[in-house]
Amino acid sequence: MSEEPAGDPRSDAVMGGRLLALAHENGYSELTEEVAALVSNSGSDSASPPTPPLYGGVLRWTVSSIADVVVDKIGPQVHEGETFELTIRTESGRHVRPEELPQPESTVLRAVVDALAGDSVAVRSDLDEVVFTMDWASQMEALIEAVLWLDRLLDTPAPDGDDESW
Repeated sequence: MSEEPAGDPRSDAVMGGRLLALAHENGYSELTEEVAALVSNSGSDSASPPTPPLYGGVLRWTVSSIADVVVDKIGPQVHEGETFELTIRTESGRHVRPEELPQPESTVLRAVVDALAGDSVAVRSDLDEVVFTMDWASQMEALIEAVLWLDRLLDTPAPDGDDESW
């Protein structure tokens, strides 16, 4: 797989923060427009050099932020165990494992799990799959879902010490 040059981490965080603010304010049409612009600008068919690869950097920032929020809410014991399983609980209360999710959500969830495990090589490989092999619509869906997930996590209270299924 070709290696995407690293973007400016400040730009990635600024754009990620902007997308997060739009999600938090329920500005879904603006969020979609912003993500569409990022995806559209991530490649270049012209002879001029491509624009900085903001999409991949923003996706990486969002995934690492999700992992950071999980660790902040659950605590450092996330890293103490040999293994752990991350599942998503739907609004109806159903638990969904990563492999049950459709693409690209399953790849993004796998990247979060790898980030929690501290495996930055696997995280990059997971997200490179989105950035370099998925179509435009899947790239949009991956980033929008990740931003919405981060927004929901930030608003979710930390679990009680007795609740292991946060």
